[in-house]
Amino acid sequence: MTAVLFLVLGSSVVAAALGHVLTGLRTGATIRRDRYAAAVKLLVARIEYPYRIRRRTSDEPEVLTTLAAAGHDLQESLAETRAWIATESAVLSEVFDNCLTQLDAAFKQACADAWNAAPVTTAAGMNLGGFGMGNQQHVATAMERALAYRFGLRRLIPSWLLRRLVKRRGLLP
Repeated sequence: MTAVLFLVLGSSVVAAALGHVLTGLRTGATIRRDRYAAAVKLLVARIEYPYRIRRRTSDEPEVLTTLAAAGHDLQESLAETRAWIATESAVLSEVFDNCLTQLDAAFKQACADAWNAAPVTTAAGMNLGGFGMGNQQHVATAMERALAYRFGLRRLIPSWLLRRLVKRRGLLP
């Protein structure tokens, strides 16, 4: 009778512990998923920022202040996201940095061109034609493809092997 009691209590304790561990893993994965989604969103925001500048409707101080604040917020988010990814995965940090490097020259040039252009004063002026960084979707897609390695069993791949895998898939130089 005592053995049965210990077995029942023991299995309940094991089940509770296992449930607690699985809940923690699920919560961790949800947080990681949200943070990585925010990182991809940040890449897209960086691509879109020159268009915001170019589509400004005036050079009045309040308009410029709003755009400058958006630029500062983008830089702060970038620094925070880089730091978080660096602590979460060295390899994904390299992929994220590579994505930013790919955007960097075109981003700086597009921002300079946008600030040097006159404000848009007509609805037709909102159609920017050939302005901007061009199609940069491949940068966000590269980050999205790399994210697959931070979930499920692929999360267990050692860094040295993961780095080789992402290089083979063209996600790192």
